Amino acid sequence: MRSIVFLLVLFVSAQAMAQDWGGLLKGVKKEVGNAGAKKKAQLDSIDFQLAMSVNENAGFFDVDNKGEGGATAMYMLKERSEKTDSEIARDTLAWATFYYNRRWFQPAQLALDNARSYMINKGLQRDISYLKSETMLGVVYLLQGRTEKADSIITVSLENTQSILGEKSVGYAANLNSRAKLEEMSGKYNDAERDFETSAQILKGIFKENSMQYAVLQNNKAMLYQTLGRYPQAVELMKEAIKNSEVKKDDKSFDTRRFQSNLAYLYQLSGDYVQAESILLTIKKTFENRLQTVGPEYAALLNQLGVLYIQTNKYDQSEPLLKKSAELYKKKFTEESPSFAKVQNDLGTLYRVQGKFPEAEAAFLRSIAIRKSVLGENHPDYVKSVDNLGILYWKKGDLTNAYTYFSEAMTKSLDFINQYFPPMSEVEKTKYWDILQPRFQRFYGYAVEASVSKPEILKDVMDYQITTKALLLNSTNKIKKAILESKDKQLIEDYLSWIGQKEALAKYYSLSKSELNDQKIDIKALEQQANASEKALSQRSGDFSKAYSSEKISYKKVAGLLGETEALVEIIRVRSFDKDFTDQSRYVALILTKGLDIPKMVVLDNGSQMETKFAKYYKNAIIQRIADQYSYEQYWSKIDPLLVGKKMIYFSPDGVYNQMNINTLKKTDGDYVGNRFDVVTIGNSKDIIALKSKKAILKKTAFVLGFPDYGGAAVALPGTKAEVENLAKILKLAGYTVSLSEQKEANEAKIKAVKGPALMHIATHGYFLADTDIGTGNAMGIDAENAKNNPLLRSGLILSGAPDPGKQQESSDLQSNDNGILTAYEAMNLSLEGTDLIVLSACETGLGDVRAGEGVYGLQRAFLVAGANALIMSLWKVDDAATQMLMTNFYNNWTKSGNKLKAFKLAQTQLMVKYKDPYYWGAFVMMGM
Repeated sequence: MRSIVFLLVLFVSAQAMAQDWGGLLKGVKKEVGNAGAKKKAQLDSIDFQLAMSVNENAGFFDVDNKGEGGATAMYMLKERSEKTDSEIARDTLAWATFYYNRRWFQPAQLALDNARSYMINKGLQRDISYLKSETMLGVVYLLQGRTEKADSIITVSLENTQSILGEKSVGYAANLNSRAKLEEMSGKYNDAERDFETSAQILKGIFKENSMQYAVLQNNKAMLYQTLGRYPQAVELMKEAIKNSEVKKDDKSFDTRRFQSNLAYLYQLSGDYVQAESILLTIKKTFENRLQTVGPEYAALLNQLGVLYIQTNKYDQSEPLLKKSAELYKKKFTEESPSFAKVQNDLGTLYRVQGKFPEAEAAFLRSIAIRKSVLGENHPDYVKSVDNLGILYWKKGDLTNAYTYFSEAMTKSLDFINQYFPPMSEVEKTKYWDILQPRFQRFYGYAVEASVSKPEILKDVMDYQITTKALLLNSTNKIKKAILESKDKQLIEDYLSWIGQKEALAKYYSLSKSELNDQKIDIKALEQQANASEKALSQRSGDFSKAYSSEKISYKKVAGLLGETEALVEIIRVRSFDKDFTDQSRYVALILTKGLDIPKMVVLDNGSQMETKFAKYYKNAIIQRIADQYSYEQYWSKIDPLLVGKKMIYFSPDGVYNQMNINTLKKTDGDYVGNRFDVVTIGNSKDIIALKSKKAILKKTAFVLGFPDYGGAAVALPGTKAEVENLAKILKLAGYTVSLSEQKEANEAKIKAVKGPALMHIATHGYFLADTDIGTGNAMGIDAENAKNNPLLRSGLILSGAPDPGKQQESSDLQSNDNGILTAYEAMNLSLEGTDLIVLSACETGLGDVRAGEGVYGLQRAFLVAGANALIMSLWKVDDAATQMLMTNFYNNWTKSGNKLKAFKLAQTQLMVKYKDPYYWGAFVMMGM
C-alpha cells in the first residue's frame, strides 16, 4: 500500500514538474518569438525589394539584410493567436515574397492583392507591411513588362513612402529605383539616370557605400549606360558595384558572381571579348575550386562561355563547354527542359558555322522537339530554333527544306508583332524589332537565291515587306494620349485594362508549359479576354480601331488597285549573310503591275558601293552642278526596262534611295526620270490603298509660318518673308482662310496649337544632325545623350526664340512650347488629322536617320504619322530665289487644278526653264499625293 502511495506521489510530482517545464518552455518560446517579431519589425523598415538589372544568365536575387535569417527563425516560434494584426499582415506578405523570389509573378500578384486587402480591412494602410506590398507589387508589374500598371502603382507607392517614411528612407529609395527602371524601359534615359543616382545616394546614407543595396543601384546604372552604348562608363561603374558588393559578403559568393557575370556581359557587348573571357574563366575557376560544378548556375556559365567562343571563332574550345553544360542540365532537369534545349540550339549554331551540317541538323531538330514539347509552338525560343534550322538548310543548299522552316518562322514572327507591339512604347518596339528584323533580312537573302527555281517565293517577300516596312513609327502613342486625355472614363478604363492584358500576355508567352501550369495561367483564356476587349474598344473608338488594326494586307490587294499605265517599285535593302551578317549589302527591287501574278525582281549586288562611293558622287554632282555620268546606271538602269509603257510610278524607297530624288536621275543622251514618269513617293506599298480611296478635302484653311525672329546666331531668311506673304495672297484669292505667323509669332507654340488645317506651309531653317555631329552637352537645345539615342531628336525646324547654337544652353524640356526648336519627336504628336498637305520650305527637311526597312527617322515620317496626307520636303540646302519661284508656281498651279502631284511636277518643269541643273529644281520631293 505504501509503495502504491509513493508511486502516486512520484507521478503527481512528475506531472507538476512537466507542467512547470512546459510552462517555462512556452514562456521562453513566447519571449524568443516576441524578440524575433521585434527584430523583424526593425528589419522591415529597411527590407524593401530592389528591382535589379541582370543579363540573360546573371539570374535574380533578393538582398538579404544582416540578421534577417536569425530573426525569421525566432519569429517563427510565435503563435498566430498571439500575433498582432500588423504581424499577421507581415505573414500574408511572406507568401507573396516566396512566389516573387521564385519568379512566379502571377501568384505573387494575387498574394499581394490578398495581403493588401487584409491590411486595408484592418486599417493598416500606414503599416510598413502595406508599404512593402505596394513596392513589391510595382516591381512585380515592372518585371512582367506591364508598364501602365507598374506606373500607377509605383507613383502611388512613391508618394506614400515619401509621406510616411520620408525621402531618406529605404522604401522611398526602392520606389525611386523602380521608377528609374520604368523610365529606362520607356526610353526616358536622363530621368532614369537621375532617379538611379538619387536612390543610390539615399541607400549609401543608410547602408554605407560598401553594401549590397548600394551595389545594386550602381549595377542598375551601369546597365543603363550599356543600353545607351556608353560601355567604358558602364564597365567602370560595374567594377565599383562588384567591389562594394564584396565587402560584407564573400567575394566569391553566388551574388557577387552575378555582378561579375554582368560585367562579362558588358565586355561581350562592347566587343572586348578578351576581358569577357577573362572574367568568365575566373568565375568558372571559383565554381571549380568550391566543387560547385553540378548545379544549373555552373551549367549556365559554361553555356555563356561556349557562346563567347563561337563569337570569337574558338570552335574547338566552345564544343566541350556546350556539351558539358548540356550534360549538367540533363542530370538536373532531364532533357525535357528549356535550358537543355537552349544548349542544343547553341550547339547547332556552332556546328553550322563549322560546316558540320549533319551534327548541326541533329542538334537543331533535338532543340525544336524539346521546345515544342516544353514551351509550345508559339514560344519565341521555339521559333528561334525553327529559324536556325531554316538557315542551316539554306547554307547546305537544301532550299526546299529551308523554305518549310523559314516560312513557319516568318509566320510566327508576324504573329509576335501583332501580339507584342500594341502596348509597347516606341523605344520598346525598336528594341524588339532589332531582334526580329534580322530574321526577315536572312529570309530575303535566301529568297533571292531560291527565286531562281521557285519564283513564287517573291510573293512572300512582297507580303512580308508590306507588313513590316515602316513598322516602328506609327500613331499608337498619339491615340493612347488622346484616349487617356478624353473625358470618357469607361473608355479609359477599358483601354488600360486591354493594355494590361496585352502586357501580361507578352510576358506569359516567354514561360514554359510547366511554368504556366505552376502559376495556373490559362493562355488561351487570357487571349480570348484580350481579343474581346480589343473588339469592344474598336467598336467604341474609331481612332483605336485605325491605330491598332492588325489587318494583313496582301500584295495582291495592292496590285489589284494599279491601273494599266501604273507600276509599283518596292526597294528592299538586304544585308549579306554567310556564317553571320557581313558588312556587304545588296538592293532588291520588286516591281508590280496590273495583272502580274508574281512580282518581278531586279537585284543590284553592289549595295555597299551604292551607299558610299556612288552616293557621294551623286551628291557632289548635284551640289557642284556637273553632269552626272554614273547615278542613272547604278540606281535605275536595271529597273527601267520593266517599266515600259508605264506613266505613273509608285516608288517605295529603302536605304540609300531615301537620300536621293530619283526624278533627277538622267540617262546619258536621254531625259530625266521625272520627265518620263509621274513619280509618287510612298513610305510603304500598302499606302496605295489609302491613296486610291482618299476623298477630296473640301475645307480651305491654311496655316502659314515664315521669317522667324530667331534671336540667336541663326541666319535670318529674308526670302521667306516674301515667300509666305506672297503665298498668303495666292491662297486668299483662291478662297482660303489663312493664318499667317511671322517674326516673333513664328514660334513653336503656334504650330502646336494648330488643329488639322487643310494646308500647312512652314518656311524656316531645318536641321539634321548625324551621330558624328553630336558632342556632349546639348544638340540644338536637346540633351546630347537623348539626341544620340533618339533620331527623332536630331532633326527639326528652327523657329522664333531658338537657342543660339554657338552658346552652351541648358537642355530643353521636350514638352516646352517656346524653346524655339520643333523636333521630329514633337512633330509626330501634332494634331494634323485632315491635313491634306504640309510643305516644309526649309533646307534638308527630308533628311534623318535612314534605317533599312524603316525609311527616314526624321521630319518626313513624323509629319505623316501626325496625320498629314502628303508632304513636300527638301533633300539638300536650297537656293532662296529658286525656292520662292518653285513655291509660287506650285500654289498657283494647285489652286487652279486641285491636283497636288501634277501642280508640283509642273512647277518643277517651269523652274527648269530658268534653272537647268537639278540642284535648283530637284531639291524638293513630294511624299504621297
